[in-house]
Amino acid sequence: RSHFVALNAPPRTHLPTMSAEPLADEPSRGEPTTVFPFRDAALAAGLKDKIVAKAFKEGGKKGVEIEGAADTSGLTCFCTRMISSNGDIRLLQAAMEGMNSVPDPEDPEERKGCSGAIAKLIISEDEPGKKIAMVAYVPEALKSQLNAIEWMKSVCETELGGGVGGAPDDSSTDTWATSTAVEDTSKDFFYLKMKDNTLNAAIAYLREKGLFQDDEDEEEEGDNAAADFEW
Repeated sequence: RSHFVALNAPPRTHLPTMSAEPLADEPSRGEPTTVFPFRDAALAAGLKDKIVAKAFKEGGKKGVEIEGAADTSGLTCFCTRMISSNGDIRLLQAAMEGMNSVPDPEDPEERKGCSGAIAKLIISEDEPGKKIAMVAYVPEALKSQLNAIEWMKSVCETELGGGVGGAPDDSSTDTWATSTAVEDTSKDFFYLKMKDNTLNAAIAYLREKGLFQDDEDEEEEGDNAAADFEW
């Protein structure tokens, strides 16, 4: 299950920047891009081409579907699980790049990506390793309403269903945050509960900030396409 949410346009208040700016030679991680440093880094780390390509392709496919839904319903936030990344944060970041990629204008029949204007928190599980990888992305245009580190932190620290665990990685910024939560039974973090809690916690944070539009809010206007989207 994937969840789209529409921002209710609360008063714009600037959240503090939580970490240093990207290096001068690093592409901005808060904008759509035609270069893919995380995909390239995964390949350089020795991950197989087919595995990286599969994760990137899944992101691109979902990204273009998100774009289509956003065009018809005004969606600005999105949460979902990714299958092909297998709980590997390197693959999940490549998948996010695929979601944000700019399509080739010379190949309109093969559109992929296109969702760089939409804030996203994506999740991928590694059941054998009992760990969960997460990537949060916030476009520059939404930085005054949503902060990737705070969004990620809220998931890691949630008390829903027994919690998730983990913490935003030190490399996280206000537009791109990562974390891998690992089962720790000594602290009562159990993988199956963590798996159930991640998506709910990501949406709960948006709801608390008034950024999630529930189905029941739209009862008088019919179905709310922005609240839920099934792949």
